[in-house]
Amino acid sequence: MLHLPFAREASEDNTLLFLGGVKASFLVDGDDTQGRYSVIQMVERKGLEPPPHIHDNEDETFYVLEGEVTYFVEDKAIHATPGTYVYAPRGIRHTYALKTEEAKVLDTTYPSGFENFVKELSVPVPEILPPIPDGPPSQEEVEKLVSIAAKYGINILL
Repeated sequence: MLHLPFAREASEDNTLLFLGGVKASFLVDGDDTQGRYSVIQMVERKGLEPPPHIHDNEDETFYVLEGEVTYFVEDKAIHATPGTYVYAPRGIRHTYALKTEEAKVLDTTYPSGFENFVKELSVPVPEILPPIPDGPPSQEEVEKLVSIAAKYGINILL
């Protein structure tokens, strides 16, 4: 497959709503890089952070564009503000907590594949974003997340 230069920005055409509340714009897909990496621009919302998890297949990096996020990578807590780059190698437990109501982050995985997990758990973005849930997800929602994550080599630590 021939690689060709391209430019892509977040748009309605490449943005989905991930896990009911996070806008995920697929900027670089594994098909663009022969599987070497993928890049997703995430507009995260406080209260929708992921549970601790481990990626078996890919290293993950986070570059904060807007907002403040504390990343927990193994036993380290990293307070990230715009311009901070965080590396979470495969096989290492990680999660994060937003310190602002929203944060815009570039999420890059090496190799690609994580973008397919995000797509599988996404829907088209509605005109009005749903409210942040009051309580924890239902048992059914947790089971679905754990099952789909396992398919992509992601171990959700509950």
